[in-house]
Amino acid sequence: QGRSEGELRAPAEPGLYEVRLQLDAGDRVLARTPVEVMDGDVSLDGPDRARAGAEITLSWTGAIHPRDYIAIVPGGTPDGEQSGYRRIQDGDQATFTAPAEPGAYEIRYHLDRGDRVMARRPLEVLAADAPIDEGAGLMVPGTARPGDIVTVSWTIEAGDADRRVALARADAPDFTWITVHRVGDETETVIKLPDEPGQYEVRFLDLQSQSVLGRAMITLGE
Repeated sequence: QGRSEGELRAPAEPGLYEVRLQLDAGDRVLARTPVEVMDGDVSLDGPDRARAGAEITLSWTGAIHPRDYIAIVPGGTPDGEQSGYRRIQDGDQATFTAPAEPGAYEIRYHLDRGDRVMARRPLEVLAADAPIDEGAGLMVPGTARPGDIVTVSWTIEAGDADRRVALARADAPDFTWITVHRVGDETETVIKLPDEPGQYEVRFLDLQSQSVLGRAMITLGE
């Protein structure tokens, strides 16, 4: 009451619409103006593969409204059907937990109004202990005894990048390690394993791009 401006949410579907100023009593139209609703240009970025239950980072561009949301659903799920989601709020990225069961999934960006899907990308969820290769061709024995010395190899060419082969606890952050080897022109190295049994991971790290080019679990038995 008494205001000369305000905000309206645009419809979810593109097309030609009309904005109308109407009287509350009788709904008489006092003024009208056309408005064309254009389709949004939303994109999603994230990993192509992830282990079951792992944390993954998803990012998006072209966000339309803070109440829009991201959902991860099994492949083939009808649009608008999901068991959980996260509002994008005012951010452009967030950390999500990959589904607990291996399989083919889809990441979707939904409009809050109408649940329309504006962007989607596939996600392959692997077993929790599956190796993941992002170009390094990393080869690691799956099991060993505490204190063993094992050979680790890779197929990626050396190039000029600053790269490392690192051993860490399986639940440790990606760029922390127990022991590390700087990669040169060689395609293998030996690693002395810890004396404590447990689940560990060998990672091929590219420090220049802050990316993990390969990872593989190794279990140290009693």
